[in-house]
Amino acid sequence: MIRKAFQTARPDGLGEKLLRLMASGSGARTRTPGFGLLRLWSSVGKPGLLNLGLVAVLSATCGTVVLYLLNAEAREVEYHGYSRIMAFGFLLLLVIYRWAQNYLIREATQAIELALHDRRLATSEDVLSLSLEDIQAVGLRTVMDGVGAHYSALSQTLVPIIAGAEGMILLLFMFAYLVFLSPLAALLTTVVVVLTVAGFLSSRSLLDDDMRRATQAEESYREITEGLVRGAKELSLNPERRHDFHMDVQNRSAKLAESRSNAAAHFAGMLATGNSASYLMAGSVVFIMPLVSPDSSGDISRIMIAVIFLLGPISAVVQTFQQVTTAQFALSEIDAFQARVAALAAPDLQVATTEAAPPFQTLELENLSYRHGGEQGFAITDIDFALSRNEIVFMTGGNGSGKTTLLRALTGLYPRRSGDIVLNGDTVPLFPQQCYRNLFSTVFADFHVFPKPYGLDDAGLERFAHWLNEMGIRDKFGPDLRTIDPGALSTGQKKRLGLALALAEDRQVLILDEWAADQDPETRRRFYRQILPALRDSGKTILAATHDEQYFDCCDRRVHMASGRLHREGQDDPS
Repeated sequence: MIRKAFQTARPDGLGEKLLRLMASGSGARTRTPGFGLLRLWSSVGKPGLLNLGLVAVLSATCGTVVLYLLNAEAREVEYHGYSRIMAFGFLLLLVIYRWAQNYLIREATQAIELALHDRRLATSEDVLSLSLEDIQAVGLRTVMDGVGAHYSALSQTLVPIIAGAEGMILLLFMFAYLVFLSPLAALLTTVVVVLTVAGFLSSRSLLDDDMRRATQAEESYREITEGLVRGAKELSLNPERRHDFHMDVQNRSAKLAESRSNAAAHFAGMLATGNSASYLMAGSVVFIMPLVSPDSSGDISRIMIAVIFLLGPISAVVQTFQQVTTAQFALSEIDAFQARVAALAAPDLQVATTEAAPPFQTLELENLSYRHGGEQGFAITDIDFALSRNEIVFMTGGNGSGKTTLLRALTGLYPRRSGDIVLNGDTVPLFPQQCYRNLFSTVFADFHVFPKPYGLDDAGLERFAHWLNEMGIRDKFGPDLRTIDPGALSTGQKKRLGLALALAEDRQVLILDEWAADQDPETRRRFYRQILPALRDSGKTILAATHDEQYFDCCDRRVHMASGRLHREGQDDPS
């Protein structure tokens, strides 16, 4: 049932309305969680919220009537009486109260999770629509937080927030009952609550600042701790590096502990204030009421029971403050990330097409230029290059010469700054259609191995199995090739896996970026002398960046990159 609900979630359903109401207290003018909770339950008349509102009212009514029955039965027992009807009513209302609470929290949290599911999917689609340039500009960590971490933080707050909202309804009903018992006790309680809320509000901005600093410190700590895994080899071999790294971890961890402790201290102060206020409420009834109204002494016990029952909802609401702060912060980060990604994805919406790639004949770059990161970034300029069907072209050049940048601009991963890309005589748009990108299979130096061979049908899986055999790594996989464990492969074997996947796609142009750099001599020889010529003879076109001078005779022609410019074989290198 839950899976079906996730498949049919509506972007403007109950969950999205609840999220908007939860976020309504995050603006500059309404920085109080209590305001957000009041907004939540003042909107129960809206479509989709009415049922939850009625259940919340039912829960609060049952809880309040339970309190009334306890008081009534206590007085009955005081006069040596006993009512089985009240006992039965007490049990029945308690069961209904528990069911209503459970239903309210379960339905509200599931609705919100459905809305978050829709948001994650929409954001993931927008991220998939971004160019590589935009993804790199946004940053890997920002993307990971935007599609994952902030959602996890928000999900952890849902149950406490919904319980706190229900507690506020119950608090209002019980307070009305207290007014019925004793207007004076209700007045004293109101004074205590107002003073308590004022204390909360004065600490709220400090808590917000501490939570923001804690979040920044956590991001900094998470960044450095990635080195524990990614840099394990380097740290193990160099004790000085390991010592400096550990000191950096220690410093960042200390800042994280300090910021979290400050946030915890402010929240502890708010919590202690709430608990003290509870005792103060009881004390005002016991010590002040008899002085102000001596005639009320006989009702002290009943009033005290009502005050004690008020403590539970008050505690739930107080504990919700931090959760609402966390939720509003996470929602603001999610909204900001969604807006940023949607704005970046907008120019690229046109690329969503499944049109097949045209038959490849020629590809020309005419005066093409691209620059990284603004005016001061590295650039490739004035690139003139032609690639024809059924040829092998080697691209050489030192590290940082611009080979990878050129390959990414050629395949449409980077939008060119100037110049033209001409395919079969037709100019390619600045944001190339997907049918253009469908020409290329690639294995870049930083290629990623996915856990499944996405995009391969049964015929593709057969080609994949064939090339795994050709690469000599078929035995590294089980009979089912639909799952991949890259951790079981060496660096060179991962490159072979990447090439097998690229060839399984069966596209017309193969782009390779230093593929042979991590291969053993025999695999390298076979790659240049046998695999590449066979691919050309089968109709493929290969453009490969390489440093292997002993195999330059295996290509039809060679071009050279230096300082962001392309030179033909035999042309003088200005560098």
